[in-house]
Order: sequence, then structure tokens, then C-alpha cells
Amino acid sequence: QMQNTCISTNAVCEVQSFVTTFSSLSSFFWTSIIMVHIMMTLITQREWSTLRNRVIYHCVSWGVPLGITFLALSYDVLGEDFFTSTGPWCWIKGCLPNVFLWMTLTGKGWEILTYILTMTFYIIMKIHMWKKRLRFRDRSHHHLREEDELYIMIFFVIIILRAAGTIRFLYASVENINNSPGTFDLVLVHIQSFGDSAQAFANCILFCFRDTAVRQDLWNRVRGIGQPIRGDAPLLANTVN
Repeated sequence: QMQNTCISTNAVCEVQSFVTTFSSLSSFFWTSIIMVHIMMTLITQREWSTLRNRVIYHCVSWGVPLGITFLALSYDVLGEDFFTSTGPWCWIKGCLPNVFLWMTLTGKGWEILTYILTMTFYIIMKIHMWKKRLRFRDRSHHHLREEDELYIMIFFVIIILRAAGTIRFLYASVENINNSPGTFDLVLVHIQSFGDSAQAFANCILFCFRDTAVRQDLWNRVRGIGQPIRGDAPLLANTVN
């Protein structure tokens, strides 16, 4: 029955798998790119929010995830995964012989890479700011806003929220288990079901609601019916003080 369900995935499950895969990948890419943007602004001491860079950011953060998701769709691997390292949602068909390879390509590999990249960028920026402070004996010379200092710690949030899913994936790939959750795994399922969904919300809080410049820009656009208020500062104009 499981094999038949896997082969004949219903359309709703397949669509949900497509949306979940694409949105998760986009979240990973945007998180990393925002960190790159802040790091380059800090190190080069110039504004990186140019039209060219924004186009690149959007092409990479939307285009690459879309390409990966369509690749998975073309190989007909999206569907019911029977809780194989996921929560109660559809992702990669759990009966496939290379299911963990596809899970790595369509999510978990990029998730782990995001852990590594964001932590690396954080260390690089902290070392840079530490050297600046030693040189100038003044906090103002590291040229990073308080909001951005908070955001560069996003890797802590990502790891805390998504660690349960990563642990389940690594354990399942090593033990090659499928559809036989134990007590520990069931606990992790509930944590993962909350954490995986909360990452984008945490990004929104840190980068939008918590950021004064972004929050003010959004409010200005609402007042201007979708148009920026003339004379207001650009969105990231305060990134470099």
C-alpha cells in the first residue's frame, strides 16, 4: 500500500511539496544573501544596495530554488514522504531508492550549507569589528547599525529552529529508517513542525519589524499607496553610518 501511495501521489500533495520545497530553498538563499550584503557593506564601507546587486540577489534567491524545484518535479520525486525526516507534510517520495540524495539536493544540503555560511560570515564580521574597535577605540568606527548587528546572529536562530529536522535527516540517512518513528523521533517531529515553519517568521521579525529603516520604509509606502515618500532615505541608506 505504501509503494502504491508513493507511486500515485495525489495532486494536492505534489503541489504542497512543490511550494514547500521552493519556499524553503528561497528562505535559505535569502538568509545567506542578506548576510553577504551586510558583510560586504561592513568590510568595503560602501553601499551595496545598487540596482545591479538587487537584480542579482533576486535572480539567485528566486531563480536557483525554482530551478531545483522544477528539476525535482520533472523527475517525479515530489510527493508523500511518510515522515521520512520531515513533519506531517509532503516533500520527496519516501519509497524512492535515492530519497536521501533528493532530500539533500532539494533542502537539507542547502540547509546545512546555510548553517555553515551564516556562521562563517558572522565570525568574519565579528573579527572585522573587533579589529576596528581595537584600532579606533570607538564603537562607531565599525559602521554597522544595531539592527544589522542583531541580524548577523541569525544563524543562531536558524540552528535552534531547524536543528530538530537536521538531526532527524542525518539519523534517518545513517540508519536508513523509514516510517518507523520511535519516541525520540516523535518528539523531534513536533519540534521540527514548529521550527521549520518559524524560520521565515523569525527572518521577517529581525529584518523587517525589528529594523527601523525597513519598518519606516514600509510605513511610508503604505501612506503613499505603494510609492516611496519623496525625500525619504533609501531603504539601506543607514547601513553605513
